[in-house]
Amino acid sequence: MIEISIPKNVTISKIAELYNQYINTGDNFLDLNLKLPSSFDKYTYGLLGDLLKFVITLNTKSNIETVIFDDDVANIDSFYDQEYAYPIVSLLWNTSAFIDKNNVNIKSKLREKQNEFFIKMNSLSRLKGNKYIFTNTDHLPQSKGLIRLFENQNGFNDDENQIKQNIRKIFDEYILTFNKKNKYEFEGILDDIGAIVYELTKNTYEWGRTDENMIEIPASIRGVYFRFHKNKIDTVLNEYVDTPIYSFFKHPFVNQNCLNELNQIYYLEILVFDSGVGFIDKFFQKGNSTNLDIIKKCLVKNQTSSVSNLKSKKGMGLDRILNILNKKGFVKIQTDKYSVYRDLIKDIYKPIDIQKLDDLKLEDWNNNNFSTNNIAKSQGSFISILYPFKSNN
Repeated sequence: MIEISIPKNVTISKIAELYNQYINTGDNFLDLNLKLPSSFDKYTYGLLGDLLKFVITLNTKSNIETVIFDDDVANIDSFYDQEYAYPIVSLLWNTSAFIDKNNVNIKSKLREKQNEFFIKMNSLSRLKGNKYIFTNTDHLPQSKGLIRLFENQNGFNDDENQIKQNIRKIFDEYILTFNKKNKYEFEGILDDIGAIVYELTKNTYEWGRTDENMIEIPASIRGVYFRFHKNKIDTVLNEYVDTPIYSFFKHPFVNQNCLNELNQIYYLEILVFDSGVGFIDKFFQKGNSTNLDIIKKCLVKNQTSSVSNLKSKKGMGLDRILNILNKKGFVKIQTDKYSVYRDLIKDIYKPIDIQKLDDLKLEDWNNNNFSTNNIAKSQGSFISILYPFKSNN
């Protein structure tokens, strides 16, 4: 039996190594065990998205027979303080066994903790840390799987203002808790953040629940994650050396507008994820379009179709996000074999003609000219946003 262990000191580079070892080889493992730590030693921007991408893709290629909690069940509370716990357990709930490090069956205890966590999300109660996660689980009953802020029996909640006001509550009370200046600035960007959450969670509802033939995906999770980061700029640069994030934080704009007197930078991470088939399989059409063209079309206004209850703003999601982040933010999209990004300080966004997709600039996160040789197709879509706050001087 193969055992894959996610260590406490996991990093994005370590997840990439696991991905190369167990996904990019093209091998399908009949059975395996997945070991999860009770906590992470350190969290950095993008870590949750990469971990979920790995586990979701692994689950489509292999049978994750057992999930091992690498601690005693008595310490399960610390596990549920981690952003990865609820979505991973939800994804594997119907197909995997769950044990602790002593080989004790802990599914009944996990059921209790899953229900507690779901109630917290549904009631907008505090979670530990300056972070928040919402996760919809489509393969569970609606009363135990869908967050009512975003969805109900009639479909997606098309009241953008209601979503925005509840996002304000979460940020005011749980995320931006120690700096009043951040709260004041947040009031100025609340419409932007509310629109980002509305548009991207709407997209997961429309795109993430079914495959390319509109058949429901057997194990489906969708969600949105917020985290407030505070770091010395030198620490951030060291963490992201040789990545596009390094270049983003080196912009004169960031240096002049986003550092305080202690040389610290405050920034917001927003991740929207789903375990669906991804942009390319979902929107593939016969013709001359390349895979990269399909991703670009998803970023162009009114190019995506919808059969949902949503009658307004249809197809505007990702185009609207690029406009919101223009001149100040960063967005990374992972789907299928691709990991692309747009640095919107360096490359200002202008809406483009659908017939001129070459005018829409995206860059390859791996700096490999979008080559997908030796890269296996991943499951799901992961849109990760970095939004820096202005200086607190």
